[in-house]
Amino acid sequence: MKTLLLAMVLTAALIWGHPLSAEITDCTTTSPYTRTALVELYTSEGCNSCPPADRWLSRQSAQDWNPRQIVALAFHVDYWDRLGWKDRFAQPAFSTRQRALAAQQGSRTVYTPQVLVSGRSLSQWRWPEAFQQRIADITAQPAPVDLQIELFQKPEQWQIQTTGQLHATVTQSTIGIFVAVYQDKLGSQVIAGENAGEHLRHDRVVRALLGPLGLDPNGHFSHTVSISLPDGFVPQNAGVAVFLQQIQDGEVLQALALPACPS
Repeated sequence: MKTLLLAMVLTAALIWGHPLSAEITDCTTTSPYTRTALVELYTSEGCNSCPPADRWLSRQSAQDWNPRQIVALAFHVDYWDRLGWKDRFAQPAFSTRQRALAAQQGSRTVYTPQVLVSGRSLSQWRWPEAFQQRIADITAQPAPVDLQIELFQKPEQWQIQTTGQLHATVTQSTIGIFVAVYQDKLGSQVIAGENAGEHLRHDRVVRALLGPLGLDPNGHFSHTVSISLPDGFVPQNAGVAVFLQQIQDGEVLQALALPACPS
């Protein structure tokens, strides 16, 4: 399982204990005292049942979801690319992540669209009552970890510092820290495959994912990572998310997101 998760590491520089330049404008956020749910959508532009799920995630993120209760990320997978349309946002690492999470829940099958809430698949995500109940169950719990994100925005790369302290009775060696850069207001004019002729719009698209990063023996962590910005990146439509996940069973203990700050 650890091997599968390590395969998700993208190219990024990891700097331990190195101070960031004071000349760069920064912004920061801190996690709440209760758990925040991580909503993951696994999707693809080559899947004709995915656009409604993409619209659901976009609409809910913009209008209804409290960012202190829900952090949303859309992972575009690449196993639909062979059917005639290559999704430019898809990454093999995201397909690997989805397969690993499915295996943890006893399944050999992956599919799109799939929604996971804090690492657990929710097949009834289309039903508001079922979805809201899952979120309420998670956010009613005290946070097992304190999280902070500090973002330093440069023209060609972002430097992200995340610090925190685990205060739950969980073995620190079984937990990984993940850092994601996401982007909103993306779109594609699809000319082949199942969605040929459709103009698709996406939000919360993961453009880079780094992890798992570790914790100290006392449950403390402090990581600074540098992530090169991909082609077509618009900083004002983007942000970062950090989440802590159990390596063995995939449960997400806490999540925190920070939109890009005005330059």
